[in-house]
Amino acid sequence: MAVGLLVGACAGPRDAAEVESASQSPAPRHVILLTVDTLRADHTSLHGYPRATTPFLQRLATSSTVFDHAIVQWPKTGTSFASMFTGRYPESTGLAHTAALRIPEELPTLPESFRGRGFRTVAVVSNAVLSKELGWDRGFDEYVETWAGSQTEDPVEYRALLHAGRVNRLAFELLDRHRDAERLFLWVHYSDPHAPYILPPERDNPFLGDELFEQAEPTHVDLEGTSGKAIGDATDLRFYRAQYDANVLEVDRALEAMVAELERRGLWADALAVITADHGESLGEHDLYFEHGPLPYNPSARVPLLVHGGGAPAGLRVGEAVELLGLAATLQRAVPRLQLDGAMLREGRAWPLHPDPSSSPDVSGAAARVEAEPPLAFAGAARGGRRHFRRVQDAGWKLVFTPPRDAARSRPDDFELYDLKADPLEEQDVLDAHPDQVRRLRAPLLAWMERTAAVAPAATDDDEASDPEALRALRAMGYVQ
Repeated sequence: MAVGLLVGACAGPRDAAEVESASQSPAPRHVILLTVDTLRADHTSLHGYPRATTPFLQRLATSSTVFDHAIVQWPKTGTSFASMFTGRYPESTGLAHTAALRIPEELPTLPESFRGRGFRTVAVVSNAVLSKELGWDRGFDEYVETWAGSQTEDPVEYRALLHAGRVNRLAFELLDRHRDAERLFLWVHYSDPHAPYILPPERDNPFLGDELFEQAEPTHVDLEGTSGKAIGDATDLRFYRAQYDANVLEVDRALEAMVAELERRGLWADALAVITADHGESLGEHDLYFEHGPLPYNPSARVPLLVHGGGAPAGLRVGEAVELLGLAATLQRAVPRLQLDGAMLREGRAWPLHPDPSSSPDVSGAAARVEAEPPLAFAGAARGGRRHFRRVQDAGWKLVFTPPRDAARSRPDDFELYDLKADPLEEQDVLDAHPDQVRRLRAPLLAWMERTAAVAPAATDDDEASDPEALRALRAMGYVQ
C-alpha cells in the first residue's frame, strides 16, 4: 500500500541537519485537519495502550511529529473547536459551559482565514453540535453534515449516519467536487468513539473476551435514566470499554483509508496534516461513566496529536505539554500566506515542532530543549455553569483548582495536585506531600485565571439549535432531552 511505503521510507529518528532541512520545506498547498470525537490518548496503542486500537496511527507516527501530552482547553466538542478555530481560551471569550454553541460573528476563525487567502475550504462533520444552524459552516465553501435529511432521534438508528465509513464516502465525494482546487483546507470530523459505542453491523468486536477483558474484574454500571449510552441490557464496564476501544479501531481504519485516498489524489505529498481529537472520554474514572465535560481530569482532556508534513520532523515524539489552542499559531508558522488576525495569535503558543531529547527513548536528541522551564497547558471544565474547574499541567505534574460548592467559602485545599507519571489516571491527590510543586504551579494558574476572568454569558436563543433536523440529531447523541 502507498501509505505503508510512505511511512516506511521516513522511519527512524532524524539528526539536526535533517531537521533543519525539513524546516525549510515549501509552504504546504493543502492543509488537512482530521479530528476524532471523544478520543482519549491513553486508549490508543500509539500511546502505549495494550490493545491494538490504532495500528495505523502507530505507523504514521514514524513520518510525523507526535505530541505525547496534548491537552484540550475544554472537554466538550463545540467549546474545544471554538478554541482551536479562534486561538482563544474559552474562559477569555465566554465560549464555554453549553454543549451547543455559536462562535460570535466578531471573532475571526481559521476557515474564514484560509478562504480569505485563496484556499478552497470544505468539511464533512458527523456531530450535530457542529451544525450549520449553529454557524459552524462559516468560512467554508462547502460543509457536509452526515445526518442531513435524517428523521430519527433514536441513538441506535443515528449511529448509521455517523460511522466512519459513511464519513469517508461523503468526504471522497466532496473531494471529487473540488478536484480543481489549487489550494485546499479540508476538515473531516469522525464520531465513532462517542457514546453509545455501537459498531457498524458488519464489524465484530475483536476485544471482547481478550486478555485485558478477562484480567479485569466484572463491574456493574447503572445506566438507567441515562440518554444514549446503554447498549441493550449490558451493564458490565468491561463490555463498554471493549466497545469504546473497538470504535477507536474503527476510526483508525478510516484514517488509514482517508490518507490512502489523499495520496491517490496527489493531495498528501505537499500537505500539512493535523490529526487530533476534540476531547477524550471518562470510562468510569472519578465515577463518571461514558461522558466528558464536567471534570478536569486527563481521561477527557488528553488527546492524541500528530502533525505530518509542512516541515514537521518525522519520527519525533515531543514530551512537553501542549495546548490544542495552539493550532492557529502552528498553522500560521507553517502557512505564512494565512496572515491570521493578531487576536487569534495572542493566547495560543505554537506547538514545538523540534526534537525533545527528554520526550521518548525512541528520539535521538537531535536538538536541545530551547525553554528552561517546562511549558504549561491551561484548561477548564464544568457542567453548565456549576463549579468551574481550572487546571494547569506540564508533562509530569497537574494542579487543579476545585471551587468550593459554597461560592462564599474559600479554603487552602481548594486545589488538587497529581503526579502524572506515577498516577496517570489522577486517582491520588498528593497536594500535602509536594508543597514545592504546588508553589511552582499555583502562581501561573492564578495568573491565568485572572487574565481570563471574563464570566461566561448566559445562553440566548441564538446560542441553541432550533432547527428540527439539528434537534433530532442532538437528541440522538444525548446532548438535549
